[in-house]
Amino acid sequence: MGNEKPITDPEKVSAEDLPDTRAMQDKFTRSFLKSTEEVEEGYYSFVSGIDRYEMNFPKSGVIGEKGYSKDEGFEQLSIGIESSSYNIGITSEYISHLKKDNLETNFSLLGSIAEDIDFQQIDNDTADLYYGKFNREDNYGYLAYVQNSKDTGGILISYYIQCFETNNSCEDNSKEEEFLQWLKNIKFKEKELSENSA
Repeated sequence: MGNEKPITDPEKVSAEDLPDTRAMQDKFTRSFLKSTEEVEEGYYSFVSGIDRYEMNFPKSGVIGEKGYSKDEGFEQLSIGIESSSYNIGITSEYISHLKKDNLETNFSLLGSIAEDIDFQQIDNDTADLYYGKFNREDNYGYLAYVQNSKDTGGILISYYIQCFETNNSCEDNSKEEEFLQWLKNIKFKEKELSENSA
């Protein structure tokens, strides 16, 4: 009987056995995570509250419960990530009716800051990805748009990085690599067809 699989569902693991990470210790954040085991180093597997997409979720991040909202075909969430030298704030907004042939309009939904950004497309197997970098006095970061390549639906992403050090030493290429790696892990789920069946 020694072959029993350990319980990894965060909703079923006892409180004292949960990993000591910000994501797992926060009850609301934990409700979106599929397993207490990391899908890759530093990340858990996340499924959206309306079951439309999956992504890697940083173990040092939490989802703000007050800023969370969802409806049929819509979901908005904010993620806060803390570090000793910087904080990262991520806003993600899924909208089911967005289409790939309206890219400029979709980019404009990211706000006025998007007007000054030259979005570039990056190769990816699971979705069409576009991103651009911005830089302000107190923070810098990225705006991104993730389009479902097989259906309608897209995700608008704002990724703000606030440095604590005055010499901006946290602004380096590794942050962009980290952001792009995270972005490439977003995968859309197949939509249920049951509402169209007789």
